[in-house]
Amino acid sequence: MKKTAGVIGTAALVLMLGACSGGDSSKDDGQGSVDDGEQTNEFGSVDHGVKDEGKADDGIGFSLTDGKIEEAAGVPAEHKEAIRKAFSDYIDTLNAGDVKAYLGTLSSEGYNLEEERQATEELLATRTLTRTPDDVTIVAYTDKEAQVFSTMETAVKDKESGAGDVSTGRQVTVMVHEDGSWKVKSVHYIGDLENAE
Repeated sequence: MKKTAGVIGTAALVLMLGACSGGDSSKDDGQGSVDDGEQTNEFGSVDHGVKDEGKADDGIGFSLTDGKIEEAAGVPAEHKEAIRKAFSDYIDTLNAGDVKAYLGTLSSEGYNLEEERQATEELLATRTLTRTPDDVTIVAYTDKEAQVFSTMETAVKDKESGAGDVSTGRQVTVMVHEDGSWKVKSVHYIGDLENAE
């Protein structure tokens, strides 16, 4: 029973993160395949944007050099502070269950805010969600867009039964400079394999 509740909680989180990926689902643009946006490498496995040995890519992801995340060079101090604060607000408002404040951290460029409000309210009506980021690093930066890498522990707990599940993974949060502030445009998450069991 506990394993089933954990699976249900994790499934709800995955659905929420899927809803967080942005875009207007009301448009019929021929997309919607489970393979949309996934690139395969020479071994036939899905390439999620992770590059080793500092081989950068124009897409979303992060680079590893000697197993360490590379921080973006040339981020002005005031933007670095503002980006980190905006990322922290994004995490803290959802952890607190403050849907209105959470929606204020999201970009209308990447999200249908009404759909996100509904999905978030539905999730938080029956579950508590606690996300704990670590290794927060700005891995890509322009004056209009930044990518923030973090390792993320996500705990989901059913309010009625108390059953819960904790998962860990790596997340890249794409943020855009919109109306004078940094907002979340999209989230890309890769769960750790040891949590899949």
